[in-house]
Order: sequence, then structure tokens, then C-alpha cells
Amino acid sequence: MENKRKFVASMSDALVLYSRQTVVELAYMERDQMELVMIRYTNGYVKYIDVTGDSCIAIMHDIWRALQ
Repeated sequence: MENKRKFVASMSDALVLYSRQTVVELAYMERDQMELVMIRYTNGYVKYIDVTGDSCIAIMHDIWRALQ
């Protein structure tokens, strides 16, 4: 079983340290039978991505699309 929470935390570390994006945090959460990734930007804006049922690689792809 994939540890999606840990995977997203690792992605968060990488994006904060090495990306040109203005991301300060990524977080995986489960709400109302949905799986979400929260992206918080330096300006305070927060975006939620629905990753329900995604594999870790699919989550990475969804994050990439959301950052476009």
C-alpha cells in the first residue's frame, strides 16, 4: 500500500527547496471520503486538488498540472 501522506510530504520538501514555484507547503488530507492535496503559496493563496483514488505517480502528475 502506498503511503500517500509521506509521498506528498516528500514532494513538498522538493518543491519548496528546488522549485521556482512560490509554494511553501503541500499537504495530503482526507475529507468527506475524498483525498486532497493542499497547495499553499507564499502569498497565502491555497489550492486544493482532488486526488481521490490516485497512485503516487498520478498525484505527482496532478500536482504538476496544478502548478502550470
